[in-house]
Amino acid sequence: MFKVTKLLEGNEYVFRVMAVNKYGISEALESSPVIMKNPFVPPGSPQILDVTNITSNSMTVCWAAPETDGGSEIITYIIEKKDRTGIRWTKCNRQKVTDVCFRVMGLSEDHEYEFRVSAENAAGDGEPSLPTSYYKASNPKFKPGPPVNVHVIDTTKNSILIAWGKPLNDGGSEIQGYIVEICKAEDEEWTLCTPPTGLRVNKFEIGKLTENQEYKIQVCAINKMGVGEPTAIPGTAKPEDKMEAPELSLDSELRKGIVVRAGGSVRIKIGLRGRPPPEISWSKDEGVLSDKVIIEKSLNYTQLSMDNCDRNDTGKYIVKLNNSSGSVSEFVSVKVLDTPGAPLNFDVKDIKKDSVKWVRNGKEIDKSTAKMEVKTTVKRSVLIVKDCSKDDTGNYDITLSNVGGTKTIPIKVKVLDRPGPPVAPLNISGVTANSCNLSWNEPSQDGGAKVSHYIIEKRETSRLSWTLAEPKVELKENSEYNFRICAINSEGIGEPADIHGSVIAVDKAEAPEIELDADLRKVVSVRASGTLRLFVPIRGRPEPKVKWEKEDGSFTERVQVEATGSYTMLVIDNVNRFDSGKYILTLENKSGTKSEFINVRILDSPSAPINFAVRDVKKDSVKLLWEPPLFDGGAKITNYIVEKRESTRKAYTAVTNNCTHTSFVIMELQEGGIYYFRVRAVNEFGIGIAVETKDPVKVAQPPMPPGKVSVVDVTRNTATLSWEKPLHDGGSKIICYHVETQTKGSDKWNVGATVQVLEATITGLMSGEEYHFRVIAVNEKGKSEPQELGVPVIAKDVQIEPTINLLFNTYSVKAGKDLTIEVPFRGRPKPVVSWKKDGLPLMQTSSITILTSETSSKISFKETTRDHVGKYEIAVANTAGTKSAEIGVVVLDKPGPPSAMKVDEVTSESITLSWKPPEYDGGCHISSYIVEKRDTNTTVWETSDPIKVLDPFTIPSTPLRVEIANVSSEAMTICWEKPDSDGGSKISSYIIERREKSSMRWVRINKKPVTDNTFRATNLRAECEYEYRVFAENAAGLSPPSDPSPLTKAQDPRFPPSPPTKPKVVDSTKDSMSLVWNKPLSDGGSAVIGYSVEYKKTEDTVWAVAVPITRNTEFTVVGLCPGAEYVFRVKSISKIGVSDPSPTSEPHVAKEREEEPVFDVDIEMRKTMIVKHGNSFTLTVPFKGKPVPSVVWEKDDINLKERASIDTSDACTSLTAEKATRYDSVSNGFLLCIMVAAQLLITSYSNVRQALLPGLRFPLQLQETKLK
Repeated sequence: MFKVTKLLEGNEYVFRVMAVNKYGISEALESSPVIMKNPFVPPGSPQILDVTNITSNSMTVCWAAPETDGGSEIITYIIEKKDRTGIRWTKCNRQKVTDVCFRVMGLSEDHEYEFRVSAENAAGDGEPSLPTSYYKASNPKFKPGPPVNVHVIDTTKNSILIAWGKPLNDGGSEIQGYIVEICKAEDEEWTLCTPPTGLRVNKFEIGKLTENQEYKIQVCAINKMGVGEPTAIPGTAKPEDKMEAPELSLDSELRKGIVVRAGGSVRIKIGLRGRPPPEISWSKDEGVLSDKVIIEKSLNYTQLSMDNCDRNDTGKYIVKLNNSSGSVSEFVSVKVLDTPGAPLNFDVKDIKKDSVKWVRNGKEIDKSTAKMEVKTTVKRSVLIVKDCSKDDTGNYDITLSNVGGTKTIPIKVKVLDRPGPPVAPLNISGVTANSCNLSWNEPSQDGGAKVSHYIIEKRETSRLSWTLAEPKVELKENSEYNFRICAINSEGIGEPADIHGSVIAVDKAEAPEIELDADLRKVVSVRASGTLRLFVPIRGRPEPKVKWEKEDGSFTERVQVEATGSYTMLVIDNVNRFDSGKYILTLENKSGTKSEFINVRILDSPSAPINFAVRDVKKDSVKLLWEPPLFDGGAKITNYIVEKRESTRKAYTAVTNNCTHTSFVIMELQEGGIYYFRVRAVNEFGIGIAVETKDPVKVAQPPMPPGKVSVVDVTRNTATLSWEKPLHDGGSKIICYHVETQTKGSDKWNVGATVQVLEATITGLMSGEEYHFRVIAVNEKGKSEPQELGVPVIAKDVQIEPTINLLFNTYSVKAGKDLTIEVPFRGRPKPVVSWKKDGLPLMQTSSITILTSETSSKISFKETTRDHVGKYEIAVANTAGTKSAEIGVVVLDKPGPPSAMKVDEVTSESITLSWKPPEYDGGCHISSYIVEKRDTNTTVWETSDPIKVLDPFTIPSTPLRVEIANVSSEAMTICWEKPDSDGGSKISSYIIERREKSSMRWVRINKKPVTDNTFRATNLRAECEYEYRVFAENAAGLSPPSDPSPLTKAQDPRFPPSPPTKPKVVDSTKDSMSLVWNKPLSDGGSAVIGYSVEYKKTEDTVWAVAVPITRNTEFTVVGLCPGAEYVFRVKSISKIGVSDPSPTSEPHVAKEREEEPVFDVDIEMRKTMIVKHGNSFTLTVPFKGKPVPSVVWEKDDINLKERASIDTSDACTSLTAEKATRYDSVSNGFLLCIMVAAQLLITSYSNVRQALLPGLRFPLQLQETKLK
């Protein structure tokens, strides 16, 4: 079809069409003459029906369609307007109007307009309608509505004060004023109280009324349109005086009082009200108002003012109101800050010398002793102590007494003297052949000055003189010594303290000991590249020999060992994972041997996984297996990193960074590719050493079995078989095929032939024997499954039905060139060959020659023409059957002429022509057509542009709404909708492509055509995200791809979690409640990340959210109303969504909860406790109770507040005693813990038994009793 344009109206034309292909132009097909004219006329005129919805700037014009559309559909209507003051019609619509109503906008207010409408079709504009009458652009106006809220504000005996609000509707015009009307209650005649033009205010006082007469009152609003509807006050109003008791308005600051400095000013202003106006009076409590007070009075306030205030103005100032309705008074306190006045009633009397008394250490001092003398006068007292010694040190008190009372002043006196001797215990320890250790306590008396140092003296028992013992002077071995010690302060050397007994300087043998602290008895952890230090105190006599060893190997050069008589230390710098293990320390001397071990763990990244292997190698995947590293780096293996590398590359790429198992299947490998693989373990300290495949791995598998096996020929000692290629070669080239044979009755298969082609002849068969055959494909990965011939074969000469082996079904040749077609065939006995063309026997001519041999038939064409085009059929027949095949011959030449030209549409300037393609297209695609025109008055043909020949259909549009459903960790279903357009050709199939989130490449996933609108994608990697797109395909080709689906993670289905269990109230106060609940039975496949708590009063219907999300299974709801009853519910929250609410809790009232006090004693407190003499011990007793109980500890005959330290919190109490003695044991009484709460006494008895010797144990027992 083609439209010829730019023709002249009224002229007569002739048209012709020629087809074009790549071999030339066909003969022309000519049309009959055609005259150019339109087949339709412009439409009639519409009829305007009405102009409505008139406002100040718009109107709506409505009309009826024309009676005739002129033979062509009406495209649009044209609406025009004209102002009364103008002369030109103006178009109102810029866009096409197909409706029969149009809103004309943009009019000028108070202007008058007329309108007309015309219709338009393909022939042009029709005649306009008759114009309308003139319409004025203005908004509609009405009288105003009634005023609102008319009410009485106040009344007197001859007036009424009223007020009102604006009307809800002003009628479209501004409110100009209001009028007020009044009439007596018993009359119906209304009297105007306001000017006729009205009032501009919303309040009016009506005067000159009769006292106690009832009146009706109404108010109306006025605008330009007139007076609106009235609104009356409810009921009636009566003019009368209102009586109000007086009131004072005292603000909060005045109630607190006024503080002012002397010389300042005071202003007390107080608001007031009352009817009739009250009388105002001011007064001062306990005094009269001074002359400087100024008082102001008015109808609504009164004020008292004072300037230059002094202390005499301090006091309460009282204001009082009084009228016929009552009285009221208030006071304001005023404080003036000034210097104090003179003291009152000052008098001095009863002063005596005997009123002074001296006391020393609680005993009164005798004034008559020779050592002490007291001198007292009226103004002072002196105590004189003669010949002071350190015994005079102490606390002195002087007490003064008279009728006014008693006063005691303490005085501390310290007399400086030489210190006393050091006190016991004086101990000797650590005796060796040349040394010993001495210890002592400070003197009980330091002489009033700090002890600066001590002097130690020694004496051999065989001598009488004492010598000073220097710290570095060694003792003589086997000598016997005495020692004494003196303290020294600033006053001199004190008395010596002798150490009882003598000491012989002899070495004592001591077996070696290793003192491992608690940290070394645990596992010692050190970060890689750090320093390991093992410091161990040791002892033994003589000094033991130190030896360090490592259990699983020898030390490296990095190990440094230091040993002394008191400690040994092992140091390793820059440690690594190989320094982990058990380190053994051995001490040895002549008294014995001692060994201890220390476990060391180096915190490092893991070592390499072990037993790494590649299994299950397939055409596009492999499975990797390994075992965890021997060394985990001191931390749990969190995951493994699996990587791959193509043999042609040097860099590894990550396959997964989060493998949590010791196996992984790598998918989507390049078929036939050669790869290296490696795995690394990961812990919290980093990525470990990699284990790598030593040899490259080719991604391939044994091939699939060969296709259908057929018998080609059979003789008495041979059989010829053929087969099809395997559907897949397993990713590696097929090397050869094994053809195996099996004789009837035997289970053994023998290789009869090995070939590299798809046909083989097996020789050496026994005539008349029955054989089975099968074919196996072989590649470098191994052998395929065998493909058997379905039926057994008997080795004998047989008739073979003829077969034809066509190389091609269609042959093409350029016109004028020669063509030869050879057709191989097979059959036994030799088949007879015959040829046909287009169903008729083919006769040999000078241009067609046929030659037939034993195995083929050959037909030759000389100087081909379009007469040789057609379908040729070859038939071969023998006694076993007949076979035929069809061959198409195409001669490439210019096409034949088009046919069946017709005129589809004629206008005044164009014509549309259509025709059918040529019966013979020249053996190739028609590329275009040439259309020519000629005016019948001339002989010259004018050529149009060549018309490109397109298929009668196009590619389809894109598929729609690609969605994902039925998602699991291994597969997901892709669904889509058909394209909006199939392009004119049925959609034959769909192509689905997939892309991983981390990849840039789209991969086709359907190998076979997909005709449905769903497809199941499999072999996905768990937790990977995928997106999909779909192509539609028809005869014209592939559509553009659809929009990608949303990214979808391959994971098992997840749902919102189930609700938690029913919440339980475990505690409450007057404004809060504490809840607990259990986790939901199901998390829906996604971890529960929190809970939402809701509450409401039992009588309410709306739930309030107490907390949007909390991670705990307990929560305290605060802000509750005391005494109200509440219920609660909880929802589980996961990443998938929110669960249904839990069952509602039992109702609970918000009030303080009372709990009986109880001791919360666990099993640990009932076990045996070990306490050594002189050590401290602590008894801890947990308890519960509401309100919080008070706790008291007691023990027979002992004040525990002095003997021990007691610490009590809201939940537990503890008692700690220092330097335990036998008097703390259970045999000397019970420790009694008493709790008091809610009028109950709860007691707990603690049995404490002391071990006087090291190693003794005693039981700590707790028991509970309740005492009312």
